[in-house]
Amino acid sequence: MSILGQPIPLYLRRILAIGFHAVGAVAALIGAFLLRFDFSLAPQEDTLLGKSSVAVLAAYLIAIVVFRLYRGLWRYFTFRDCIFTALATLLAMGLSLAAIYLVQGGTLAGFPRSILLIQGALFLLWEVGGRGLVRLYRERLRSQRSEQLRKTERKHLDDRLLVIGDLEIAEPVVRALQEPESVSGSVVGVIDTSGEGCGSRAHGLPILALNRLQSFVKKEQVTTLVFVPPYDAPQKIEEILSELRAADLSLDYRVIPALRDITAGRVDVSRMRSVSIEDLLYRQPAQLDRTTVEESLRGKRVLVTGAGGSIGSEICRQVVALGAKSLTLFESSEFGLFEIDRELQALISASQTSGETSLVMPEIHAITGDIRRRDSILDAIDRTGGIDVIYHAAAYKHVHLMEKNLASCLRNNVLGTATVAAAAEERGVASFVLVSTDKAVRPTSIMGASKRLAERVIIERPASRTTFKAVRFGNVLGSSGSVIPIFRKQIAEGGPITVTSRQVTRYFMTIPEAVELVLAAGALAEDRHICVLEMGEPVKIDQLARRMIELSGFVPDKDIPIVYTGLRPGEKEYEELLTDDENVVETEHDRICVVKKSDAQADAPPVLLDEVAALIETGDGGAIRDYLHQRIPGSLLK
Repeated sequence: MSILGQPIPLYLRRILAIGFHAVGAVAALIGAFLLRFDFSLAPQEDTLLGKSSVAVLAAYLIAIVVFRLYRGLWRYFTFRDCIFTALATLLAMGLSLAAIYLVQGGTLAGFPRSILLIQGALFLLWEVGGRGLVRLYRERLRSQRSEQLRKTERKHLDDRLLVIGDLEIAEPVVRALQEPESVSGSVVGVIDTSGEGCGSRAHGLPILALNRLQSFVKKEQVTTLVFVPPYDAPQKIEEILSELRAADLSLDYRVIPALRDITAGRVDVSRMRSVSIEDLLYRQPAQLDRTTVEESLRGKRVLVTGAGGSIGSEICRQVVALGAKSLTLFESSEFGLFEIDRELQALISASQTSGETSLVMPEIHAITGDIRRRDSILDAIDRTGGIDVIYHAAAYKHVHLMEKNLASCLRNNVLGTATVAAAAEERGVASFVLVSTDKAVRPTSIMGASKRLAERVIIERPASRTTFKAVRFGNVLGSSGSVIPIFRKQIAEGGPITVTSRQVTRYFMTIPEAVELVLAAGALAEDRHICVLEMGEPVKIDQLARRMIELSGFVPDKDIPIVYTGLRPGEKEYEELLTDDENVVETEHDRICVVKKSDAQADAPPVLLDEVAALIETGDGGAIRDYLHQRIPGSLLK
């Protein structure tokens, strides 16, 4: 609300609103008397109106204040506001009856009770009608402005949308898509997966069963499918894509925000995004009890090596939200450190600005350093007054590059891990968690072998005040250097997509889920053990590439060719999380197991760091491979 372009102060708006309600109450009382007495008031009825008007007005003002009717914004007047207005009117009618009883000296004789009922009805008409007209006027202005916006943003204006999901959840989405501001196109129907509303209509749109999908898409020339949670689960989306692919129908696929946003009434259609390959591969997230994780980190001083990497940075984000006292970011890459430090500082600043008090934000210490240098690690620990928990995520990880840099790989991944572990013991760090990989199992690469030795370096350490554990898992979606960002870039360039082999399979997990499980594993009361994360079913990379091409609106092998390049040095067609001679023991978390040491492992020669260091100094690739093959049972190194 404004006058001459200037906003009206809040206190003045409140006064005007109360004045509107007061005028309505008095006008409704006068109207009630006129209606009750056929618009002809005798002198005694005039007197009765005068005597009761003050009492009735006071009763209505009390009800208005109790229900705070003066606080609502008229442009957002809703059915909920109608309910509150009706309740306020009922209270006012009751108070009016009591006030008139007192004014007349303890009697209601001579005062027609029907007047109060008529007045209540007229007051409701005044309130709902008046504010409804204001909203109608505002909607008209907004519609005019939106029409101008739609003319300038025509990218999706001609799209024909079909919403798929449970009708009860899809309804607010449809309503939002039909808002004047929406530039997402026109909704032509709803596929109700619950089956309860099929055959009826909602918001003027037909409600259909899932078996009508193909025919309706063809008939209405649907261009875009909008998936509404919980129908955005990977298996369900894949079923829809397969059905339409079999019918040779090519559409755009989009998903709506999270279910919690919709049910809370926070539907923001501008956040609607295209279905990505992550949506098809993403498994149902682990239902972890975060209480144990929070208790293990609350008030603790945490250090993360490799803090600027894909896994390390996500560990930092989640640690910030779990009530740690301080967080030390340890990173050799200045740019990576700068990025994660800036992100976390912005997060903390935003929390402080919003007045959020439920989270205790940690002190952030950004430190450049080298995990291979003992003094660098000790300085990072000492500079923040000591460390309670270390997550060691720093590592060289690209398989084919490490095949050409054997000495550097061992120096960083093996000796670096040993250096950080020794520094942790020297400074009395309570917990050390190594982020490992499935490539450490029966390794065919130098990188995998180096991570297997890193696991043994910490697991074989003598007992001390520091607990050690390694957490082993597969590929994470979208991490730097992973196939998905590479495939996206290749598709954007028009292809071809390069795949090593038709049979190559990999385990996949989203970065947030992987890190959540890493933190949960770190909180387990285990020492000198390897924790293995349940990764679900392996995915064929060839199939993944084809799905990404289809989701981009192209046809595999026709619009975007797929070229098979063959396995690179050190790569294998499939990955494993365990070897045949490794036994696992279940933990309290259904997606985390602990590896029980096998007889074959017990007979393996110990890892001697002096020997590893001497081999690194020689730079003899053949000797390094022979050593790794001898020290790792089941190694497939060539």
